[in-house]
Amino acid sequence: MEIDEAKQAQIEGLATLLVLDDEIRKLSNIREFGFFATNESHRLIRYHTGFLWQKGDMGGVSLMSQSGTAEIDEHAPTNEWLKLKIHEIMKSPSAKIIHQVQYEQNDLDPHLHYHNPDQSEWPDTLPHYLLWCPFLNRSQTVVGGLLFFWEKSFSESEIKMMGWLLSSYQYAWQILVKEKRISILLKLKEKPHAIAGILVAIGVLLFPVRLSVLAKGTVVPKNPILINAPMQSVIRSFSVSPGEKVKAGQLLLTLDKTDLQSTAEVSQKEVLLTQAKLRTAISQGLSNDQRRSEVPILQAQLGIDKAHLDYTNELLKKADVVSPVAGIVIFDSKEDWVGQPVHTGERILAIADPKKVKLKIALPIADVIQLDVGASGEFYLYGKLVGLNIEVNTIGYNAKVMPSKILAYQLLADFTNKTASPPQLGAQGTVRLYGHRVPLIYYLFRRPLQAIRQTLGI
Repeated sequence: MEIDEAKQAQIEGLATLLVLDDEIRKLSNIREFGFFATNESHRLIRYHTGFLWQKGDMGGVSLMSQSGTAEIDEHAPTNEWLKLKIHEIMKSPSAKIIHQVQYEQNDLDPHLHYHNPDQSEWPDTLPHYLLWCPFLNRSQTVVGGLLFFWEKSFSESEIKMMGWLLSSYQYAWQILVKEKRISILLKLKEKPHAIAGILVAIGVLLFPVRLSVLAKGTVVPKNPILINAPMQSVIRSFSVSPGEKVKAGQLLLTLDKTDLQSTAEVSQKEVLLTQAKLRTAISQGLSNDQRRSEVPILQAQLGIDKAHLDYTNELLKKADVVSPVAGIVIFDSKEDWVGQPVHTGERILAIADPKKVKLKIALPIADVIQLDVGASGEFYLYGKLVGLNIEVNTIGYNAKVMPSKILAYQLLADFTNKTASPPQLGAQGTVRLYGHRVPLIYYLFRRPLQAIRQTLGI
């Protein structure tokens, strides 16, 4: 019975192998190949995580695809370790054949001069068994391959079937990564005027243009009036809504007055009681020297009680917060504040003049160019085709994490077109900032150069 089951498993494995081989031939680009190889190989063998890697022209290693992941982060600690492991295995005698590497007993050459991480450096996120599946070029040099991790040891039948499938993978790999070489000299001989075109193209690429960068901008108030909590209390209600226009002296919000009103009533009764005691002491003091001596003390106590009452009444007046100037109310929402305790000096909202605005710009660190105070630019509101002229007046030198989880520098700019009406507070759009003049070729290839610098560390 066990023999029949083994034969049945072999037949199913061979059928799966034929199906995968047919599907591999239909792959049209390297991205599809990477997704298929790292995910669909699971139909033939068991594994936890699969990787597709490629050897670069400069000897480096890049991870191209990972099973279960749309985009792979090569700078993640696990992936950095994996690239070192690939370098390590490539220098072993068995680098050109499919074989298994395990955590407990590494089968690499102990005489390698390359740094061998010890067993404790094996990441906890990866299982302890690795199946090495290399891709070879025509000169029998390792140029890439597949890595499969599994919690258990790969069986001999799985390694053998993966070896058969590896031939199909390698064939498709060579076709998809093959570079098409075109003889430039042959083209020039056929078209002599191409030389002139090349010279013109070189001249165009060296033409100086203004370097520019795109960023996100938000219209914010200039010199807003901040409304802070006058005392420690609880916000009872708002009399205005976000974005509402208010006049000077208009009620904005009301703090809870329950405790203050109780204190005021007690202070009022204390004042009346002290006044009664003072009148009694004065009337009895005409014939009683002891009562006459109590008069100054009661007068002082009456002053203290009145001061307490005046202070409480002053706090009751402050509980009704009014707008000191006319403008637009700026805060998030009433629901976020009503019923919430506030501390003395805590910012609640702001009053801004809708005609006095500025632009707050978030420039991602990946797009930073050399900018100076006074640099010009344009602000395009979402949905608008015509931009508003701006001028940078403040440049932040410390990058901060924005709400969009992007590390960016914050810049402030003024709108220079005085005749046009300022944009609405809170409006957002795209900002184009202009830097120094650079050759057109640098303008076009600035992004690739940044990627090269990040890769090579130059």
